[in-house]
Amino acid sequence: MIKNIVCKFFLFFLATLIFSACPAESDKDNNIIVKTGRVTFFNESSYNVIVHQDAFSGPVLLELAAGQTKNVDVRTSDNYGVGSTFSIEYLYRINDAFDTESGEVIAGGIDPNVQINRVIEADKSYTIQIPQPQNIEFRSGFIKILNSGNLQFELRYLGTVFKQTGNGNIPVAPGKTGVYKLEDIPAGGKLFQNYAVVSTFASTTIPDFTAENGNIYSFTYNGSSVIQTGTQTIVFK
Repeated sequence: MIKNIVCKFFLFFLATLIFSACPAESDKDNNIIVKTGRVTFFNESSYNVIVHQDAFSGPVLLELAAGQTKNVDVRTSDNYGVGSTFSIEYLYRINDAFDTESGEVIAGGIDPNVQINRVIEADKSYTIQIPQPQNIEFRSGFIKILNSGNLQFELRYLGTVFKQTGNGNIPVAPGKTGVYKLEDIPAGGKLFQNYAVVSTFASTTIPDFTAENGNIYSFTYNGSSVIQTGTQTIVFK
């Protein structure tokens, strides 16, 4: 009997020793080494830019002001020599010509030809020049509403209240202009309807309009009605 107890104890001790010698799964994960190369981006364009990894809709790698240079470590191109793609989004302030109640309003545009490919190898350095765009395509439109009434208003859609693009405020004060970004617009345009300007005492429907990417749609609210006053196409200068 004593012999069996000693034998069981020895087997338990041996199993414990083997288990403790094996690293836990989390330890393995913590010891993973990601190989990278150093990429220096030089923004030669006259616009602020966002560098996306992979596609234009990919994650943001970094942002650069016009003429700025930045370094970043980028994971190696472990895809059989295909390389890593860096897609450039150009930023342009659109509200220099009108009231800045909404703060700095930025339009993002892409040049389909500015997708830069490099094969990134471990511990190597690369320099990428970001060029001036030649053929900009915008990814959103905008609506701006001048408040010529005596009360502040909010922009709503079926109960949803919108914040102004730029400053994040909700109400638009009398004499000021609220600017709002229109997103998820397909190539053929998108019909916007059932939007309303809501003040303390009234809710006024905005005339239906079809929006396209790259356009700014202007309206005026006079306290009792909303009229469309024009459409402006955003042009990179």
